[in-house]
Amino acid sequence: MTDAIRYTEGMKIFEGKTALVVGGSGGIGREISLALAETGASLVIHGSNKSEKSDSLVREITQKCGNSPRFLAQNLLDSPFSALESSPLLSEAKKCDILCVCFGPFVQKPLHETSRSDWEKVALYDYALPGLLVSAALPNMITQKFGRILLFGGTGTAHRTEFSTNAAYAGAKSGVNVLVASVAAEYAEYGITCNAILPGFVETEYLSQAQKAALSEKMPRGELISTSSLAKTACTLLSNADINGAVLRFDQGWSVLQNQE
Repeated sequence: MTDAIRYTEGMKIFEGKTALVVGGSGGIGREISLALAETGASLVIHGSNKSEKSDSLVREITQKCGNSPRFLAQNLLDSPFSALESSPLLSEAKKCDILCVCFGPFVQKPLHETSRSDWEKVALYDYALPGLLVSAALPNMITQKFGRILLFGGTGTAHRTEFSTNAAYAGAKSGVNVLVASVAAEYAEYGITCNAILPGFVETEYLSQAQKAALSEKMPRGELISTSSLAKTACTLLSNADINGAVLRFDQGWSVLQNQE
């Protein structure tokens, strides 16, 4: 029996491993990229485009950790989904030891206003994309007898329920839970773990001040979740081989309170 890797901040527990962070240049993904860099992992950070924002992240990681990450620019929504088959992103997924998929477009509309393009977007990029990346990563992970996969579900999608303004998005994100359980059930014997975080409302640069204020009021503690708190939890899930198939509500109890109403 091998000892499980335990995450302790600052320890180089993933030295010699390659981590691919999809959607890793901003928001939650950016903080996870920073946290993984501190574990010693060689990073491939995906973002929609190369910019001062992505360059700044690469510089920050290089200065702090002395390990310069590679940045992969690919606008996933700008080309047909079929183009992923021969894309650099899929090639990187086939080689990685650690896969984090933080990318996923949000659609908030009642069903009678949800268009064909809305359905296509959530089905392809909130469910099929993480599925495709997982499928691409698994063969190498099986060969190496090591793999760590972290996906992101939607707020309040820990179990089947109704949604009044984002049913299409929530349906796709609920499918991620099936993917997580399936990977855990079939590939644990190869040293592969797959878990998901279902975050509540997280404070990122993508929210306006008005949105931050409105969403803070909905949270049990009256404050948004910090990206640094989420990233620490992500590293714990990735590092501990005993945690497998977990779908973690990370929302201060918000989803539990909703179910009581």
